[in-house]
Amino acid sequence: MGKDFKSMVTRCIYVGKENDNVKKLKTATEELKDLRNNVMKRVKMYEDQQKLKRLEKVQVWLRQADVAIKEAEEILIAMMSSSSSNGSSMMSCHKMDKKLCKKLKEVNEIKSRGTFDVVVENSGIGGSMMISTVDRDDQTVGLEAVSGLVWRCMTVDNTGIIGLYGVEGVGKTTVLTQVNNRLLQHKLNGFDFVIWVFVSKNLNLERIQDTIREKIGFLDRLWTNKTEEEKAGKIFEILSKRRFALFLDDVWEKVDLVKAGVPPPDGQNGSKIVFTTCSDEVCREMGAQTKIKMEKLPWERAWDLFKKNAGEDTVKSHPDITKVAQEVAAKCDGLPLALVTIGRAMASKKTPQEWRDALYILSNSPPNFSVLKLLDRN
Repeated sequence: MGKDFKSMVTRCIYVGKENDNVKKLKTATEELKDLRNNVMKRVKMYEDQQKLKRLEKVQVWLRQADVAIKEAEEILIAMMSSSSSNGSSMMSCHKMDKKLCKKLKEVNEIKSRGTFDVVVENSGIGGSMMISTVDRDDQTVGLEAVSGLVWRCMTVDNTGIIGLYGVEGVGKTTVLTQVNNRLLQHKLNGFDFVIWVFVSKNLNLERIQDTIREKIGFLDRLWTNKTEEEKAGKIFEILSKRRFALFLDDVWEKVDLVKAGVPPPDGQNGSKIVFTTCSDEVCREMGAQTKIKMEKLPWERAWDLFKKNAGEDTVKSHPDITKVAQEVAAKCDGLPLALVTIGRAMASKKTPQEWRDALYILSNSPPNFSVLKLLDRN
């Protein structure tokens, strides 16, 4: 009886630990998935819109992330099966838990390497690009005025926090990239640090801190052992003595920058924080002193942008194509990113039927990367 009781207690303790590790692996895997998707979204945007080539280290990381996610999900399924089986031995459970812990460590390690400031390079040239230099040509039609407005805000004292908001695909990241690159090309324009952070949907304050730490060149082998508060203290210690420009892309909810260690910008320190979001509410929560709403392009400018990317000769090659092309462009809903990417996907389509097939696809699905793949195949 005593031996059975002891075995039962041991089993209960072990199951509790096992369940805790399962939860940790589930959470870490979901976070890696989100990070992987965000990196892929950035890569695809620059590849499709600007015909740039992804960096080899980014491609390697994406492959590693895909494999780790697949293997982690297989382990989780196996763990769930073993926990529901009454015949599972302590030994087999122990082996499975060791495998789970090893995979958890691997997933966290891959996550820690998933923050990329540069994801692409010029095809055939080999020189990597800072974030991704955006050419000021037909790709950014309608965005120059917004970019200029943000730039002016960077030069005045009474605006420290600037919020760019609007629907997805309207060009917020492109504008932010333009301003970032302009600062770098002008040798920082009086700023000691220019910091780019890709925030994404699942807010991770520690990841933001790690990115800032890398950008300001703070080297400390014990950094990973520090608490969130200790990291914030070190970041504040450095940034409070310098003028910085902090760019936060894809913000979904309030980022507590004080908690991250970022000093509030003011007229005295001359620092600036610029962020992009889909939400006007987030602008208010972030304390934006200047809010800039990015609107969709009016039809005339949208049609011009689409024609430039699809090719005037292609659009005018057949009367039926011209008519259907206007309908395809209308499906892009005035969004510059969709107009550019779909326009370019249609540049090789030379028959009215190919254009009608594209219109059918777009009529049943909003423009996204999956739709672009379908357009390429048709």
